[in-house]
Amino acid sequence: MQRLLFESAWDRTLAEKDRNEIERVFSEIRADEKEGYEAILLKTAFNHKEKFLVTVLLSNYSKQPMTLLGKKVVYKERGQTLGEFESAYTLEIPAQTSMLWTFIFPEGSLVDQPEGDPGELVIQ
Repeated sequence: MQRLLFESAWDRTLAEKDRNEIERVFSEIRADEKEGYEAILLKTAFNHKEKFLVTVLLSNYSKQPMTLLGKKVVYKERGQTLGEFESAYTLEIPAQTSMLWTFIFPEGSLVDQPEGDPGELVIQ
C-alpha cells in the first residue's frame, strides 16, 4: 500500500494549505495500477538566484527503494526538452512511498526558458 512521507525539513516548514493540496494529489493516485516511479508536477518557479525549481510528488511504486543519485532529470514542456542534468541528490525513496521534492536545475542546464505551460519532469 502506497504511503505519503514528508522529509523532516518539509514536514516542519510546509504550510497547511500546501500540505492539504499535496495530500489531495496523493489521494488521487491509483498506486495499485502503477509500476516503477512517477514524478507528478506540482509547481515550477525561479528563485532569487534565478535558478529553475521544479517541485514534484515523487512516487516509488516498486517494492525496492529508489535513489535519485546518478539519475538523469529532464524537464519538458509541450514535448520539448527545456533542461536536464544528472542528479547528485542522495535522497532515497522507500518502497511504495510518495515524497515531496524540489529539483534545482543547475546554471547552464536549461537550453530554453520555460514558458509556464504544463510541464513534466522525467527521471531516467
